[in-house]
Amino acid sequence: MRTFTAPTPTDRPNDRRRRGLVLTELIVVTMIIGMMTGLAMLSLGGVYSQKKFEQEAYTIVDILKKAYHASAETDRRYAVVFDFVEGAYILRQFASLDLQTLPADEAIISIGYFSKHCVLDYVLFDDFMDTRDEGDSISEARFLCGRGGWQYGGKIVLLDVEGNPYSIIVNRLCGDVKLVRGDAEILVPVNASELRF
Repeated sequence: MRTFTAPTPTDRPNDRRRRGLVLTELIVVTMIIGMMTGLAMLSLGGVYSQKKFEQEAYTIVDILKKAYHASAETDRRYAVVFDFVEGAYILRQFASLDLQTLPADEAIISIGYFSKHCVLDYVLFDDFMDTRDEGDSISEARFLCGRGGWQYGGKIVLLDVEGNPYSIIVNRLCGDVKLVRGDAEILVPVNASELRF
């Protein structure tokens, strides 16, 4: 039969040391888990911002494509207006040949707004009209499209949360619209005298 013996006074300091060591280990492990969680949150925040930017940028690409395809299939004319004052992009339909006068508000098909995840930087048309040259006086830039395609091509430069540029290229020649990373070069029309053939 076993007998129970009471701990001696010499055992108590060892118990205290063990308890202190376990407490220190728990604190270190908790700090490591906290640091890893913080790093994961930072990483996920960056991924979220990038996905949000891509979602908004591809929405603009889709609106430009809708305008192009709708005008090719009908006799209607469309404009995608980039409003620098309101921070918006608007798909509008034109009923007349007068592309200089904006139609009534009923002609708005779709409207969206830029956010902190996707910021409109500037627009450059393939005729070298650059919204940066206008300074603060520029209020909007319009991409106009009819049955024959885009009136002008160009690029819309967007910035993500970190300030990285992305370009939406609108190709007047083939009607293609695509999103590319960086401040991309665009094709510009040349004079017939510059052609080699």
